[in-house]
Amino acid sequence: MEAKPRKITLLTRLAYGSGNMLGSGALGISGAWLLFFYTTFCGLPVVQAALIFSISTYLDVILNPLMGFITDNFYNTRLGKKFGRRRFFIMLGIPLMLLYPALWVTGMNFFYYLFTYIAFEMTYTMVMIPYETLAVEMTTSFDERTYLTGFKAMFGKCANFIAAALPGIFFTVLGKNSPYSFLATGAVYCVIMLASLTFLYFNSWERPASEVASEHVGSFLKGLKKIFVDIISTFRIRAFRDHMGMYLFGFGSEWLFTATFTYFVVFVLQRPSTFVSEMNSMSSILQLVSTAVFIIICAKKGFTKPFSAALGIVISAVLAYVVIYFFHIPHLTWLVVGITALFGIGTGGVYYIPWTVYTFMADVDEVVTNRRREGIYSGAMTMGGKLIRATIVFILGVVLSQFGFKEGATTQPQSAINAIIGVLLIGVIGMALLGMFFSHRMKLNHETHKVILAELDRVHNGGKMADVTPETKAVVEELTGFKYEDCFGHNNVGYHDKETPEPVKQVG
Repeated sequence: MEAKPRKITLLTRLAYGSGNMLGSGALGISGAWLLFFYTTFCGLPVVQAALIFSISTYLDVILNPLMGFITDNFYNTRLGKKFGRRRFFIMLGIPLMLLYPALWVTGMNFFYYLFTYIAFEMTYTMVMIPYETLAVEMTTSFDERTYLTGFKAMFGKCANFIAAALPGIFFTVLGKNSPYSFLATGAVYCVIMLASLTFLYFNSWERPASEVASEHVGSFLKGLKKIFVDIISTFRIRAFRDHMGMYLFGFGSEWLFTATFTYFVVFVLQRPSTFVSEMNSMSSILQLVSTAVFIIICAKKGFTKPFSAALGIVISAVLAYVVIYFFHIPHLTWLVVGITALFGIGTGGVYYIPWTVYTFMADVDEVVTNRRREGIYSGAMTMGGKLIRATIVFILGVVLSQFGFKEGATTQPQSAINAIIGVLLIGVIGMALLGMFFSHRMKLNHETHKVILAELDRVHNGGKMADVTPETKAVVEELTGFKYEDCFGHNNVGYHDKETPEPVKQVG
């Protein structure tokens, strides 16, 4: 793989964005319907159904940092040198998308659903961890990374629309009470993922091996130690801690809402499941539009205020949903449509902004560690996201069970309805407020990122650390949480071994 400049074109942006047909679409379908499918069509108790999500995700948490470590070091293998340390796993994941329809087969036992979900979650991680690093690999430009992640987010909204519309289409064709509606949805979306990942693989690239410092360790045990130490060390970077607060609580509020919304519409508002599909479809279209708007806003205004505004819209929408129920407001359907439209506008920003901020974390980390650790950061972020998602779904299942939710029933007792409303008010709004709190702590933006890149270039090209300007020093210390003199490897952050790249020597 020879180093040569590559130009990012519209085709490149489209190809990169298409990879998120897996990330948003597959999770969009399973997030909205799989728990409902297990409890309604497969006869699983709600706690068992929630346990499937939790067990598979907690196991996958181990794979997330392992996958980040593997991709960061895969250039040490023949396969990595031939196919790339990131793109090899995307290629490998293409045929494994055939696992997805297997999730939607009825008549099986608990262990079948557990093992098929585990298998798909592992495949998802194997593809998405390398995929998330590609925007960082393909360009150092703030604007180009913003557009790449913007296209990723917009494709995610297209995926959300398809994921929301497909069940509705098959409900109409096969019947809303037919389990084959879900199987057909899984099969069609499997084809979409196969095509999207193929498009991504043939129209993306990564840093050549000659530009990547080897971080090979001498033994398996050292490798395990390196994974653990490196993952934990990411939280020593101030910008990443604030970023994870934004991501985990912002996404957490969205995931909890998504998992609860189907139950809210079907059992609280007494509307058919087809209405859920219609609302999710409309919301995803509006999310696509709002994502395009947030791309422009974030490029000019940074991330803090837009993210808080997006979460503020989500909070307002949740409150409005609950008000409709408590006050028995007439014209219910049209009000729900209007509120869902408002929700879709805010959700675009909540999903887009954290993954855009992520693409700049490896640059801040390089100032501290003097290493490139995109895979580790992707692993840490995805691991955190899956932990919060698994915990949320499990807690939702336990809460519904404790308040008398009856699996397979068409109506629910008042205690279960109150629990659904309580989850929206306390859980969704509570996490959204925490996400807003952390967004106000985030100081990374277009200007501070340019300062970071300029300082990396200056020092790596032989400039002395002692010659840093006061303004640059202040930015570095604000984003990293370290004294400037302790940066560029002059610290104990991350794994250190004799083969770890040496820190920059020019202190004085």
